[in-house]
Amino acid sequence: MKKLKIKKPLKRATIKRNKVVDENSQTESTEGYSTADETDNTNNEENRLVTIKNGKFVYDIKFGTVKFITAVTMVLIFINTIFSLSLFDSSIRIRSHLGYFINMVSNTAEGAKLPIFQSLPVLIFLIFDLIFLFALWKIFKRKKQRKYNWLLFVIIIAHLALIILTFILLFVIMGHIYGGHVYIHDGIMEAMKNYSSNSLFKKQIDSLQIEFQCCGSKKYDEWYNIQWYDASLIKKGHAEKSNGNTPFSCCSMSSLSPCVHHNIENTGKGYLYTPEQNLSISTTGCHEKILTKTRQVGWKIIGNLLIFIVLQGVVLVGMRLLQTAHYASKFAFGGHNRVYTAWIFGRGVMKNSIAPDDGPPPVPPVPDELK
Repeated sequence: MKKLKIKKPLKRATIKRNKVVDENSQTESTEGYSTADETDNTNNEENRLVTIKNGKFVYDIKFGTVKFITAVTMVLIFINTIFSLSLFDSSIRIRSHLGYFINMVSNTAEGAKLPIFQSLPVLIFLIFDLIFLFALWKIFKRKKQRKYNWLLFVIIIAHLALIILTFILLFVIMGHIYGGHVYIHDGIMEAMKNYSSNSLFKKQIDSLQIEFQCCGSKKYDEWYNIQWYDASLIKKGHAEKSNGNTPFSCCSMSSLSPCVHHNIENTGKGYLYTPEQNLSISTTGCHEKILTKTRQVGWKIIGNLLIFIVLQGVVLVGMRLLQTAHYASKFAFGGHNRVYTAWIFGRGVMKNSIAPDDGPPPVPPVPDELK
């Protein structure tokens, strides 16, 4: 009887203990699953390129990606440099052609505005790009380069401000090319009135009308009321019989007929000339021709600056990623196996570019029944 009494409690204890062990094993297995899930989630988060930290998009990039961004940025700066030189050449040609004639007829410096609008922002961008290359060369040294990181940051801010100002400049150019430009008309009329008495004005008007294939300021018949020739060389009474005279420079190069620039309004028998059918002089005024050319050049400058803004914007993104990655790695690119943290917007997202190693998951506590 005593043995039976001893066996029953032992059975119950064994059963109870088995239940405890089973419950403990289930708890351990459940905790094991949850720990494994957490580890998988952590690994997935670490493998993501883009994460959100402190409400900002953050990019975790390897050193190979840093080198790739650097190479792309340097290639874009090289392209921008070549493009800048071509724009400088374009500005010189605009100043020496269109700008020369505008200044010639208006006696102002208005002809230099469009070349300056194009070349000035390009020159400043080029200076910023060269400073960026110098700072970029410095930050890839093994030692900490805090001051050059701040230099990069200042260049990025200045770069962004210049992009905004250049975009505003596009509207300034549009306002300039669609202005009235009354001074051009006044200058042409003044030169026309002094055509016969001043050889400089004569040379200017002739070169203007031949180059732009125009006649007069607004229309060729403005010459009819101006004594543009030397009256002493004309036979007495002949001038009164004339019906429309213009200088030879009004002759149109596109006309297939001989140029008739005297008695334009009369029908001629010698050349079978009729003014209604085969007018052989340019009918468009020089004021309109200059305005048309100014608008063409202005829109070309706007297109060039838009392309330049886009290229500089891509360079700016590359600058920012490199600057923040260098900042987050405590001002030194050290180690090819490291993961660097970079961002575009915001500041001070994090100080360390590598997440700390938390080690293995904690051991679950021992149940009270097993103690």
